[in-house]
Amino acid sequence: MNLSMISLLVLVIVVAIGFIKKVNLGFLSLGVAYFLGIAGGMSTKQISSGFDSSMFVTLVGVTFLFGMASNNGTLDLFSKKVVALVGKHTVLIPILMFFLSAFISAIGPGHIAAGILMTTFAMYLAFEMKINPMATALYAKLGANAGCASVLSITGILAKNLSEPMGYSGFGLHLFLTTLLSGFLFTLVVYVIYKGYKVKADNPLKLSDIPKFNRDQLCTITAIIVMVICCIGFKLDTGLFAFGAASVLILLGCVDEKAAIKGIPWGTLIFICGVGTLINVIKTLGGIDLISDFLTSLMNASTAPPILAATSGILSWVSSTTGVVMPALFPIADSVCRTFGEGARYVELISAITATSFAAAISPLSTGGAIIMSSYSAARETTTDELNKMFKTLFLLSVANVSMNVLLAALGVFNLGGLF
Repeated sequence: MNLSMISLLVLVIVVAIGFIKKVNLGFLSLGVAYFLGIAGGMSTKQISSGFDSSMFVTLVGVTFLFGMASNNGTLDLFSKKVVALVGKHTVLIPILMFFLSAFISAIGPGHIAAGILMTTFAMYLAFEMKINPMATALYAKLGANAGCASVLSITGILAKNLSEPMGYSGFGLHLFLTTLLSGFLFTLVVYVIYKGYKVKADNPLKLSDIPKFNRDQLCTITAIIVMVICCIGFKLDTGLFAFGAASVLILLGCVDEKAAIKGIPWGTLIFICGVGTLINVIKTLGGIDLISDFLTSLMNASTAPPILAATSGILSWVSSTTGVVMPALFPIADSVCRTFGEGARYVELISAITATSFAAAISPLSTGGAIIMSSYSAARETTTDELNKMFKTLFLLSVANVSMNVLLAALGVFNLGGLF
């Protein structure tokens, strides 16, 4: 067995261990990457070069800033004010949950932080309003996933850092729009299944009862708005600007610095960068080329998007989108483009991969589905039968979502008509 095949076998074993033992794949991957790289004749410098320090700094900066916004109540108060604006038009609550969650995810926190915040908020709101809690939480989580591919969010930053070394750039808007479209279409499906158009309830949130933003929260909102304008409009570095904005907030006494530092998802960041290091070793040893050759033998330029979409969805059921799926499949998308030339578009392929991977992320085996189940259990006493039913429902919805995205990929929807 050659090294390329061994490296792939090692990846499968690492993912399996993470799935079964529930350990952080990032730390495990770093250790495995070292031994696998040494066995493959790589130097320690080559091995460590796979740890993307630039991306790590960017992710820490963004999560640090938005951890502050969460800790001082800015994001929670903002969400309550928006819901209160709906007033008696509670039929709009389902769609509002989606777009509000997508917006919060897109401006920086990403799918995990926004998902936890908005799914928990949606669950308690649903019980208060006496509307379907599962559906309401799904709207919020689907929104968090749908908005997470913006250039300011973790997924968008990761896509940029994975793609630029391969020579691809300028696809940020396309990736964001396709992921948003995918999430919105399935939200409409859930809306119909749960008859969201029949929602009639009293809105417990009255704008007059909700306190105004205090001085600290107004400063935080201003910092976020300035960051969005400067990073999108003037192409400034997102991570470093986030550190700058966070420093200003600290000096002004607007935030609890220690709480924000504790709130940084260090495990998630090590997960992403650690697995990226292992993937880089596997790529150097020829493992990625082996997968690329196998997949390209099964496809042509027109079938590449649905095949890669299906692959990403299946992988996402047992692994992380940002930690495993994107780092593993983006290089394969590049290889497919080089094989089929102009017949395959890189941006279409990575859009299909990203959107379908997040489509699978409402499964109870992933973070998204787990957040929904835990929020439900926290909001009310839950029996084992209820949990089993929720598990089955979420997994079936995840399968339906992946299937829909594979169909969208086959129809060329992720190309967006070549407009971007």
